[in-house]
Amino acid sequence: MQFWHMLHNSLIRAVAVVLFVVVVGLPVAGYADPPVIMPVRSIDLSGVQKCYDDPQSSDFCDRCNGPNYNNTSLTNYVLLRETLKAGGMDVNVVGIDSPNSARSRLMVADGVATVKADWDFNIAGNDSVLKSDAFIEAGELFKGIYGLPDNSNLQKARDLDDIRRLTAVSNPHWRLDWMVLTEMNLASLYPVSTTGQMYHLIAQGRADFTLLEFSPRSDMMREFEGGRLLPVPGLKVAMPNAQHFMVSRQSPRAEEIIQTLNSGLMKIRENGLLSRCLHQGGLVNASTRDWKILNADKGIVAKNRFY
Repeated sequence: MQFWHMLHNSLIRAVAVVLFVVVVGLPVAGYADPPVIMPVRSIDLSGVQKCYDDPQSSDFCDRCNGPNYNNTSLTNYVLLRETLKAGGMDVNVVGIDSPNSARSRLMVADGVATVKADWDFNIAGNDSVLKSDAFIEAGELFKGIYGLPDNSNLQKARDLDDIRRLTAVSNPHWRLDWMVLTEMNLASLYPVSTTGQMYHLIAQGRADFTLLEFSPRSDMMREFEGGRLLPVPGLKVAMPNAQHFMVSRQSPRAEEIIQTLNSGLMKIRENGLLSRCLHQGGLVNASTRDWKILNADKGIVAKNRFY
């Protein structure tokens, strides 16, 4: 069994080398400083690749000086790159394709990738990775109740009792979203496997809403594959977990990367870059500061450090 496990890991690492050559277009041999490799969702990879090719290709790529409307992976990519740089490690940060978060975690654990951002409960107990300090504490990140703008029953909702009469859709692999929705005791909660399916079910009227990060657009609209969703005004949910960077123990620089990340996070908190990236990426939206927290009854303490 141990032999097959070692063979499995060796094959995965070999594939990673090929992916690195194909995606980055640079030879691996002779690299003085190996790149830091981050798994990126397939639907987000082109935006990350563009940012890698030219860090000034957009205002967001350039230290979050402009909005990033629809690519959460890009927010995490730029945060990772700038955190490492602030900590004194100016290395290439390369995105490689991953179909979903579960696969991304496996890629980091097996050493195919170096680092990814993740929730604390997805990292706890995983002896294959190291965990950085939190860059988002529990209760600092909020999501909106997103549905069709012409769904009157949804858009007129003003409290949890109103929301409980409705139906939601989400991906069960988004474990924290799924947990928050489950605890709301909704009329129905439908499982799907892709973002496109979420938008499709809502467009068909088979579900009323899903949870999404607030868009940095002035109207906070989220768009995906032609679908358009708006948040219910005045309502939000707090995400009751912290986010960290997880680093593969398979990396020979694992300890150094963790120390660099912790040092860098301290610096980008102090200089305001962390807050700016979270705002411009839509993870924090100042206009929702005083909106009602639907799951406040769960003992969640909202923090306003980024407002």
